[in-house]
Amino acid sequence: MHFPRFMRRVNRVFTNPIMLNFAWLVPPLAVVHHVGRKSGREYKTPVLAFRAEKGFVIPLTYGRDVDWAQNLLKARRGVIEQLGKKYELTNPRIVDREQAYAWLPPLVGRALYAADLPGYVLLDFPGKR
Repeated sequence: MHFPRFMRRVNRVFTNPIMLNFAWLVPPLAVVHHVGRKSGREYKTPVLAFRAEKGFVIPLTYGRDVDWAQNLLKARRGVIEQLGKKYELTNPRIVDREQAYAWLPPLVGRALYAADLPGYVLLDFPGKR
């Protein structure tokens, strides 16, 4: 299950600008800093992000083709800001729920597993593949 496509536009125009004011400070919310794969412009997108031993897991609630995820894949790196700290990350990849589940705390993993989302982005801390 994932959210309807029309919600992408609602969030981009209305919700995301509001959430950017506090997402970097309130986990599991975070802000993904990424560069447009076509425009080269810098963007910030609020997301749910769960820190793991090797890096971060970000659920793809709107599908695998969201711009921020595609931008991370193209750049092969990105930055996540959470609790006021910025983390440089590498090796972004889209995985299924079984691979993501192994990175997540058990309670969070079970809840997200049950949500049956279309995928997850895994990002590594440098040197932690």
